[in-house]
Amino acid sequence: NKEEYIKIQKEKLNALDNKMRNIANTMTAIRKENALLLEKKINEQLTELEMKNASFLVSILPEDEFNKNGLDTVEFVISTNIGEQEKTLIKIASGGEMSRIMLGIKSVLADVDKVPVLIFDEIDTGISGKAANAVSVKMKNIAKKHQILCVTHLATIAAKGDYNYYISKEVENEKTRTKVEKLNEERTIKEIARIASGEVNEISLEHAKQLRKAV
Repeated sequence: NKEEYIKIQKEKLNALDNKMRNIANTMTAIRKENALLLEKKINEQLTELEMKNASFLVSILPEDEFNKNGLDTVEFVISTNIGEQEKTLIKIASGGEMSRIMLGIKSVLADVDKVPVLIFDEIDTGISGKAANAVSVKMKNIAKKHQILCVTHLATIAAKGDYNYYISKEVENEKTRTKVEKLNEERTIKEIARIASGEVNEISLEHAKQLRKAV
């Protein structure tokens, strides 16, 4: 009869719900275990990128209703300064900070990340020396499995590029146009020398050549 049918269907539904919850709980446990590992690795990357005061965390919050990923909502949150409240990555205001944070994340996830093209702008903001070299090395490593596009004013970073383009603006017929020019190796050396010291001379050219050799 109808009541018996409804009773049976409810029992089946409850059984499925319990099965799904068991699977979701297992997924949550796996997430929490791997979140600790991910936090450790990404914070190590941020330290190398001269963000020693940054603290990256994986927030895993329980939900009452199922979603396609189980019973969790997962967010990446970060505090970029000591004593500062954690906030989601989307709320990071500094383009330079965001670029370095994403570089740190991508360095850890390079082998499993499916995003084919990564664009970094302002990644050289507020860094030089050791940090700039760390940024350039990490981008070079990621570029083995991804296409990297980077806008930079630092010679250390530019020197690591497989292909270099010079971007300039010019006024023509009272209109400003942006020009993008692919550089050969000779022009690349000259531009690296120029952004390294502000002028192209024998010393800056030799420095640029050494930076290119370090690739």
